[in-house]
Amino acid sequence: MIKPLLSGLALVTLCACAEQSAPSNYLCDETLSASIVEYSDDEARLTFKDAEFLLNRQVSGSGVKYSADNVLFWSKGDEAMLILKGKKYQCSLTQ
Repeated sequence: MIKPLLSGLALVTLCACAEQSAPSNYLCDETLSASIVEYSDDEARLTFKDAEFLLNRQVSGSGVKYSADNVLFWSKGDEAMLILKGKKYQCSLTQ
């Protein structure tokens, strides 16, 4: 009984990992690191200054845009803009 349970748990874990994309790493204002991982078509996790933010995808005329309460992350090609609590950062893809 335990073996099927462990196999099922391993399968669920693998499926959850398969949905995430590889992180996209950015350098913001030439000194600060930002990383964004897309979990699905609708959600992403942004890591910036040792903080994590769960963002929801927004409609965008071009590029990819995510936001939450005081956070907006918009990327197009190798460039991105991050607005966090009213402060704007210009970011470039580093990968």
